[in-house]
Amino acid sequence: MIGLRRFLRHRYDYRAEWLRFTRTMGQGGSAGEALPERAIRAIAEMTESAGGLLFMPEQDGTLVLAARWHWPAIEVPGAAFPIEFALEVERTGRIVDIGEARGETEPEILPMWLAAAADAWALVPLLHLDRLHGVIVLAHPSVPRQLDREDVDLLGIVGRQLASYLAERAGQEALMEARQFDEFSRRIAFVMHDVKNLASQLSLLARNAERHADNPAFRADMLVTLRNSADKLNALLARLGRYGASGGRRRERVELRELAARVKDGLAGGASLNLIDSGDVAVLADAEALEQALVHLVQNAVEAGEGHGPVYLDIASDGVRGRIDVIDSGGGMSAEFIRDGLFRPFVSSKPSGFGIGAFEARELVRAMGGRLDVDSREGIGTRFSISLPLFAAAELIRNVEAA
Repeated sequence: MIGLRRFLRHRYDYRAEWLRFTRTMGQGGSAGEALPERAIRAIAEMTESAGGLLFMPEQDGTLVLAARWHWPAIEVPGAAFPIEFALEVERTGRIVDIGEARGETEPEILPMWLAAAADAWALVPLLHLDRLHGVIVLAHPSVPRQLDREDVDLLGIVGRQLASYLAERAGQEALMEARQFDEFSRRIAFVMHDVKNLASQLSLLARNAERHADNPAFRADMLVTLRNSADKLNALLARLGRYGASGGRRRERVELRELAARVKDGLAGGASLNLIDSGDVAVLADAEALEQALVHLVQNAVEAGEGHGPVYLDIASDGVRGRIDVIDSGGGMSAEFIRDGLFRPFVSSKPSGFGIGAFEARELVRAMGGRLDVDSREGIGTRFSISLPLFAAAELIRNVEAA
């Protein structure tokens, strides 16, 4: 019986090895090692290998060096493994005994640099869902020995587990990159939307200039409009890096009457925008972000109401919150479009629209603690309502909390 137990004795204590493996891979960056280095260390410590190398696929299918662990001396060429080798390893999934392969009659299975490395011991493919995510080359154990069946079985299981970690990391990186491109596209769309509004205003100004260029009053208004357009472009450039980040964090006293007057003055052909003056209403808001949101809504209302009458700005207060409404008598919107499309970026009811204005206006208003509500009737018109805390009420609440 003693002889039988000795005959069946395993080289590895699998429970202890697996606990060590999961501990190594779960360390995160606490040990100062990135995932590739931890992957090499986890498999090398199991087999008592002196060091290891991790190779990962490039876009062209070749395998290149991605990480080293305790093996600085070995020299590795840029394209370490050709695509043919990678495809063969992916097809077979075979763990290669490098010493044995080096002595075969056809040693070209190994690249020349690897065949010449006397301390190279084993090559472990990292396969996940039958796709090659990398290859680990292990150095000889501290006590040199031949690769046996138990080594092969263990390395095969661990290799597939490591491949799942690498596949998950690749997926996360791809998702992060996609999000970065999405954010970049969104910022560019915001910029295009703002530039489109300015271009529309300047085009209208140019058309009017052909008829009224000799009028001194028109020339004065034209200079004001050009100056305002230049200021808006400069503000756009300054705000470009802040989209989706800090917009709305700066809070100050904003007079809604003054804000509405600035928006009216900055709109080409401002006579189509009428202000319903309901007295002085001061809110707590980010002045720049609130003006930008109002410009978006006014521009949309002017386009929607073209040929249907003027656009109105109505200022009101209920004693706690201030409100500014943008009212047009255009074609209106269906309840389905308001629910499913109005505030979705890149969805627009206009053939040349970007679908950004309402979405950005809502996000800007929300960022400063306000609300943007919409009421629309098809064939009648639309009312957008921006509501924000009154400055006096906000000050009172802040003083009570500080007391």
